[in-house]
Amino acid sequence: MSSLKYQLKELLPSLKGEANKISDPEVKRRFYLIKAVSESPKNVKRTCEARGVSTDYFYKWARKLLESKTLQALVSRSKAPKRFWNLTQKRVEKRIVKIRRAEPFKGPETISFDLKKRFNMICAPSTVAAILKRKGLVKKEYRDRLTKKHMKRYRRPWPGFLQMDFKYTPFLIGEEQTYQLSVVDHHSSWRFIRQYRDRKIATVLGFLNELEKEVPFFIVQLQTDNAMEFTDKYSRHNLTLKPTEKHELDKWCAERGIEHKLIPIGEKELNGKVENTHRFDDREFFSQNINVNSFEELEIKTRIYNGRWNNERPTKTLGWQTPIEVLHQAYVRAYVFLKLVLPHSAWLRQERQVSLLVNNGATVTGPKSEIKRLKEEIKKQPEKPKKLTAVDRYLQYLDWEAKRKIKSWLPVPLILQNFAESPTESPTNPQQKSEGGAGPNPSFPCDCQRLQASRRQAYDFALVARINLKILLVGIVKAIVASK
Repeated sequence: MSSLKYQLKELLPSLKGEANKISDPEVKRRFYLIKAVSESPKNVKRTCEARGVSTDYFYKWARKLLESKTLQALVSRSKAPKRFWNLTQKRVEKRIVKIRRAEPFKGPETISFDLKKRFNMICAPSTVAAILKRKGLVKKEYRDRLTKKHMKRYRRPWPGFLQMDFKYTPFLIGEEQTYQLSVVDHHSSWRFIRQYRDRKIATVLGFLNELEKEVPFFIVQLQTDNAMEFTDKYSRHNLTLKPTEKHELDKWCAERGIEHKLIPIGEKELNGKVENTHRFDDREFFSQNINVNSFEELEIKTRIYNGRWNNERPTKTLGWQTPIEVLHQAYVRAYVFLKLVLPHSAWLRQERQVSLLVNNGATVTGPKSEIKRLKEEIKKQPEKPKKLTAVDRYLQYLDWEAKRKIKSWLPVPLILQNFAESPTESPTNPQQKSEGGAGPNPSFPCDCQRLQASRRQAYDFALVARINLKILLVGIVKAIVASK
């Protein structure tokens, strides 16, 4: 028998009373292993193999039992180190607790960001959450209340898309209900907040006029719900259930080229950006300012809170940036896109587009200078003779026929007028008869003046006859064509 087995055999009877009180199964299993090996006639190796353990396991617990001479030596001890190399410093824990108690609405990620930015302390959000839980600053009811499911949201790529809505103040001021009217940008979360005593249309217009002076970007779209102060779509005088564009808000937006968009009734999730900011207002503003004495005091604190939201409140959604910083980055992206991405021709002044109808019936559209050059080229080209219709050909024939007949009509009046009395000659002129006898002979061919006058009269007569005949024939032809 080895010396170890002999020592154990002498020690075990004294531990019999303590062994009867063992409740830990591991301690009990180790005690009976040591007792079986010490009482077995076999050697240690064979006895351990029969029990399914190694000899090292037996010698380890047997030595511990001989050293302490009590069964407490068989209890397993924690293997965790007594000191941690990455243990959070006490000053960091105190700062975390102080921030949480001052602003209880801040979560682990926000506190971690504040520690790094304001105090130059690096602490992971998981570590902050563990410290808050260990200090009892996160209750189960509070966690359940903040883990509600929300619909997935998105962000517009550029600023200018606003959402506007009223919110009831969660407490009365001097037995009077007040209202908060706020607008939020869909891209940068930039907000404009004011407090009012009523919800009239004049209140909304005053708010928008003040917004127009303060907003740092161009407003593209204004989205609201279907309340009476925003639209007349569901008013009792409107039976079409459509906006009449006569509401004061619609007129205000139309004058400034802003699109007024209405969400479907009963689906406030589509206006979720501004609805979500109301939740943050309850947590970060109204819960900290319950004891407000007057409306003027509430209005002043609202303006301070609005400035803090836009300039001093970074969020994880915005990449730990404030709304103003996000707006500045949007301006930089827009400038880079316009200067570097767009071609140089986009910056040049575009000429007015003009349309031109060419000979084949096609329409050519282009810059004014190009169309002018095309017109000059068309003028230089010889024009093709126009194809005559049947009526045009018949009228052309009548012109030729009339000219041919004039030549045959001319001698008839000439002969008649040669033998007629001169129109300029007075029949009652005795002096002329006495001086010249019977007067000049009208048939004498050498009287040039009378010959020219007679030819002129004959030409006028033929021309009038030709025009009258042409008008008559044109009317006949048109009547025939119309009857067909």
